[in-house]
Amino acid sequence: MTVAGIAIGIAAIVALRATADGLTNYYALFGGSGADLLITQEESVDAMFSAIKEEVGQQLANLPEVQSVAGMLVTLASVEGAPYFIVFGYDAQEFAIQHFKIVEGEGLSTRSVGRRGKPLILGKMAAQNLGKGIGDTLKLLEGTYRIVGIYETGKPIEESGAVISLEEAQAIAGKPRQVNAYQVQLRDLGQMQRVRQRIDRRFPDLTISASADFADEQEMLAYMRGFTWAVSLLAVLIGGVGVMNTMLMSVFERTREIGVLRALGWRKGRILLMILRESLLLSSLGGVAGIGLGAGAVRALAHMPATVGVLSGTFSGDLFLQALAVTFALGIVGGLYPAWRASRLLPLQALRYEGGGLSASTLHVRIGGMAVRNLSRQRTRTLLTMVGLGVAIMGIVLLEALTDGLVDMVAAFAFKNEVDLAAMEADASMDLSTIDERVVKRIAALPGVKSAGGILTGYASTRDLAFFVVFGYHPAGQGIRHFQIVEGEGLSANRQIIIGRVAAENLKKEVGETIRIFNTPFRVVGIYETGVPFEDGGGVMRLHDAQMLFKQPRKVSFVGIKVEDPDRVEDVRRRIEEGFPEVFVSVAADFAEGAVDIKVTRSMTWAITVLAIIVSGVGMTNTMVMSVFERTREIGVLRALGWRRARVLGMILRESVALSLASGLAGIVGGMVVGRALNTMPLVASFIRLSFSPTLLARALLTALLLGAVGGLYPAWHASRLQPLEALRYE
Repeated sequence: MTVAGIAIGIAAIVALRATADGLTNYYALFGGSGADLLITQEESVDAMFSAIKEEVGQQLANLPEVQSVAGMLVTLASVEGAPYFIVFGYDAQEFAIQHFKIVEGEGLSTRSVGRRGKPLILGKMAAQNLGKGIGDTLKLLEGTYRIVGIYETGKPIEESGAVISLEEAQAIAGKPRQVNAYQVQLRDLGQMQRVRQRIDRRFPDLTISASADFADEQEMLAYMRGFTWAVSLLAVLIGGVGVMNTMLMSVFERTREIGVLRALGWRKGRILLMILRESLLLSSLGGVAGIGLGAGAVRALAHMPATVGVLSGTFSGDLFLQALAVTFALGIVGGLYPAWRASRLLPLQALRYEGGGLSASTLHVRIGGMAVRNLSRQRTRTLLTMVGLGVAIMGIVLLEALTDGLVDMVAAFAFKNEVDLAAMEADASMDLSTIDERVVKRIAALPGVKSAGGILTGYASTRDLAFFVVFGYHPAGQGIRHFQIVEGEGLSANRQIIIGRVAAENLKKEVGETIRIFNTPFRVVGIYETGVPFEDGGGVMRLHDAQMLFKQPRKVSFVGIKVEDPDRVEDVRRRIEEGFPEVFVSVAADFAEGAVDIKVTRSMTWAITVLAIIVSGVGMTNTMVMSVFERTREIGVLRALGWRRARVLGMILRESVALSLASGLAGIVGGMVVGRALNTMPLVASFIRLSFSPTLLARALLTALLLGAVGGLYPAWHASRLQPLEALRYE
């Protein structure tokens, strides 16, 4: 059981780190086509949100030191069974597309354009996972493409996606005549610094990076790695507690044996090394099994249609060495205290040890208090088990509070706009949703629709805040009304912005000061409060200003719809979806739960929760099994005194449930304390607020109780099956 617990914990570390390294390859692919320099938009929170006009590429190509320039665009689109599918847009005539080596069919040449539909080349892994071949069609959002070639690059995240023409990718992403980045090849690498300075002077709103260094400069990757390490630490803590608990019980069980060895002349150091070697062997077995399990899980996820292109993990020698190092550390840390305790045993005391004997007071204690008394006999074991289970429950509480906070944020964003229906681009991520304003006007003209207004959301990274959300509203629209001005005034002209109270504190801005976003100055004319962290940590400007700022002319991200008759909301919703299949429409109160991003987030949360439950459940079962073995003779006495099997079973189950209840309560309290602390951090407070609802807390407590019941079931059954005579003879 201990080996199983360690294996699951190490598997989690391997899987999460491999996935994070796979995301590193996502950033590496921006410069993986033989380019020397990579140019993106300054202050964009991620390269996928970067937007550079095509005219810039023409000017870069005219520089004398530049040999060639290639524009690229990366976006996400839904395909059959996969909510997130990476699509690359390249010009077939530029050097960057040569990075995709065609192994079957042909490339995106001028011959394939316009011949029997729009051409697409598909990655080898994506072709296998989706069951597609040359000549088949693939639907991306509302467009249908013909597969003309299969490519390889050696990078799973690229081979799990597809490549289309740059113009088609711009249409899918809603970025006409724009790219995410420009890849630049130089005539002479010795002139790199000179070229960087020249481009920086000419284009102050761009960021120039050496292609090899681009991935290391991305803050989003640092946040992802931080989250990975946090979840890995959770698995390590639970696994380490399990090792220590097992080795400690091993020492208790073999106290007399250790006494014999000490009497035969074994020194303290030899005893200590013996226990440490056992602990290392135990953790090593679990570690090796966990590495195999984690690698298998990543491979399996990479071949599932729902996760193709997103969870494409990357394995390296460093990853496996780190996993083995963690395994070794688990063995050392988990076995150190038990080994030290064993080495301190005196021979005479150890030889007299009788184990968990049955005292007269135990028989006379009331049944209701026997569970607590039995658990208190081995306080160290009980405490370690509580720590392991408590950490698991704390992790579950924090993850679910984070997810619930995200749902609340999106729901409040839709609901507080005082609309009946909310809409976004169908099958798209909320961050990448784009809807043409002409569609909004056509929706507003439908029978039963009172009004329809668009909202544009965008993200920027400022000098003082890594993540700043901008909302674009029509100044006379209904949606902007819920931004309650507490200082200054509302929007009255272009190049003005009102910012939330949290953003004002984080940015240290007051009314009348200027804030620069993408090198464009905006005057702060007011400070507002809405009670929604996502909004209070951002700013609001006129819709036209936001469209120009994010290079999204005549585009919106979301649409708020007010109906004439509240009783006909569902009829209006169906009419809109039938008339506009490219739009996802939902009742405002249910908008969050219907979004693809929320569904994927909930699935990931449940996956991590199940992992924590399995690891902690194994630990609970292990503890109760050891408790039964230690008290075998005592159980024999109870059976000889007339206790029936059901009574013994109930006693063990009560102990298990009591232990899980105490651990669950401690984990819930710990999760709430950590969550409250996170809510005060500027980065978290400006984006989301962890939500601890009574339902969440009740669910966490129920999980702990179920873990106690399930974890104690086999040990209780085993104890109830003990025969009195055999139990009394147990040594």
